[in-house]
Amino acid sequence: MAERDETPFSFIEVDSLSFRFDDHRLRTARIEGRLLDSKYGPVVCDHATVGRLLREPTLVHDPWRQLRHAGVTDQTIGSWFASLLIFSRAEDHGTLRQSMRPLLRGPAFEPSFAAAEALAATAGIDGECEFVEDVADPVVHAQAARLLDIDRVTYREIADPVRDLALIHRLTPSEVLAPARAAVEQVQDFLGRLARRQGVTAAERPRWARSRMSLLIGFEPYRLALGQLVAALADHPRTWSAAAADETTARSAVRELLRWMPTAPLQIRFTETPLALADRILEPGSPVLLCAVQANRDGEPDGDAYHPLREPGRPHLSFGAGLHYCTGATASERQLTAVLRALAARFHPPRPTGPERWGPPSGVQGPIEVPVRLDRRRGRDA
Repeated sequence: MAERDETPFSFIEVDSLSFRFDDHRLRTARIEGRLLDSKYGPVVCDHATVGRLLREPTLVHDPWRQLRHAGVTDQTIGSWFASLLIFSRAEDHGTLRQSMRPLLRGPAFEPSFAAAEALAATAGIDGECEFVEDVADPVVHAQAARLLDIDRVTYREIADPVRDLALIHRLTPSEVLAPARAAVEQVQDFLGRLARRQGVTAAERPRWARSRMSLLIGFEPYRLALGQLVAALADHPRTWSAAAADETTARSAVRELLRWMPTAPLQIRFTETPLALADRILEPGSPVLLCAVQANRDGEPDGDAYHPLREPGRPHLSFGAGLHYCTGATASERQLTAVLRALAARFHPPRPTGPERWGPPSGVQGPIEVPVRLDRRRGRDA
C-alpha cells in the first residue's frame, strides 16, 4: 500500500466540539480528491466518490462494528442499538419503508398542517424571540402528537426523550449510550402503552412501534433544519419576502439549505469486502466516513456559499442514496417549504439579535438556539 501523507493536514477530529464541516481541510481534500483520516476511519469528501459509495451494496450500516470501534461490547446495548432505522441493513430498510409509507402520507405530514402550526406557534410573536424554542419546537410537537394520535399535553411526556433519540447518530456511542438508552426505553414504554390503548394487536405491535419510533427520530433533524433555514435567510431578505407568494422560490431556498448544510453531515459505513479507495485498500470490516456537506458543494459554482435561488448542477446527497435513501426526504422538503411560506407571509425578514448556538458537530447537527427579531407584517394577511 502506498505511503500516506501523515502531516497534521491529513488528520481531523470530527468529534471535537469546535469542529465544523466547512473546515478548510475538508474543502481542500474535496477539491484535490484526497482522503482525510480520523480515528473513526478515512473521510471521503468528493461528490462522485461519496455518491458511488452510498450506492455500494458491500458498504453497510453495521451497529455492532460501530459499537466495538468505540470500545462498547455490551450485547444488551447492541440489541436495541442495532434495531433502529438508521442501522438497518438494506433489506430491513426496505421493509420498514413499506410500513412507514402510509404514515408519511397521513395528516401529520400534510404541508398545510405544518404551515398552520407554524402560524399558530407564532400567534403571539412580534419582536425578539428564540426561534428554535418558540417556533420550531411547537411545530414539531404538534406534528409528532398528530402522528401518534394524541394531544400535545400527552406528547410532552416523551418530548425530551424523543429529542435524545438523536444521540444515536453520534460517532461516539460510548459517550452517549446512557442517555440514548434511557430515551429509547422511555419512548418504547410509552409506545407500548399507547399501542394497548389504541387496540394494536400483539402481532402488529413490533412493526407499529418501530415505524413510529423511526419517524420520531426524524423529527429532530427537521427541527434543526427549521432553525438553520431562518438563520440562513436572515442574510437574504428578498428571498424571504418572495417566498410568501411564490412556492418555487420557497422550495428553492429549502433545497439549497439541504445542499449547503445538511443536518446529517457525515454517514458511516463498513466494508463487507476489500475496498480500493484512493491510495489504500480497506479490509473487510473497515469504517468509511462519507461527508455529505462537502460532497454537496463539489463542482457547484461558489458551492461553499448559500445561494437560495441556486439551480444545482447535480442532486445533493443529504438524504443519502441507493437502498438507504431517507424514507422521509420528500415529506421533510414539503413541510419545510410550507412552514417557510407561512412565516414569510406573517413576518418581515428575520433579523439576528445574537449568535447562534450549535450542538455537537457529529451525528445530527444544527443550531439549537437562533435568537432573531420577527416583526409582524401589518395587514389582513398577517
